[in-house]
Amino acid sequence: MDIRTVVDTHRNEEAGEDEFKYRGIECRQRCSLSYLDDAQKALIRAVYAYRDPEAVCEELRSWVDRLERGAVDPNELVITNRVSKRREDYTQSTRSVAALERAADLGLGRAPGQSVSYVVVDDAKQSRERVLLASEELGEYDVGIYRELLVRAAASVLSPLGWRESDIEEELGQYTESSLQSFV
Repeated sequence: MDIRTVVDTHRNEEAGEDEFKYRGIECRQRCSLSYLDDAQKALIRAVYAYRDPEAVCEELRSWVDRLERGAVDPNELVITNRVSKRREDYTQSTRSVAALERAADLGLGRAPGQSVSYVVVDDAKQSRERVLLASEELGEYDVGIYRELLVRAAASVLSPLGWRESDIEEELGQYTESSLQSFV
């Protein structure tokens, strides 16, 4: 598979630069969060520039580092999902259900067809405490879940080059090990 299955490029003669048309990846999805969109587009530019998975993982590392340092504005991590059923009709305890429960507690019920927007703050919890609504005061976020989403987005970009999430995690792990070695 070629990288062109992920991204089409064409030359913008007026601007003198390449433009990308994104197809079939996270940054095209309605529910995708802005931080993930920006990261995935940067990864695509890295693939286009280097055609090297390690170089793309180096770009990914900068996005993961920013996330892990707590340097990302939680507003960039807002997930928006369209509700397909009434809150009481859901049988699984998903993040969206937690957001619906939180919204109901605040008198902001959502009907099927409406959207609910939230930030994951503690995905280990199964209650409404696992998320905060975008309309609430946002301060923290669950680094693990957003890191997982970044790696998944990177896998979408790197899969035409034969890389999977496990390969990306291994490459990110090597970076962490070499960073720690510099302190010894």
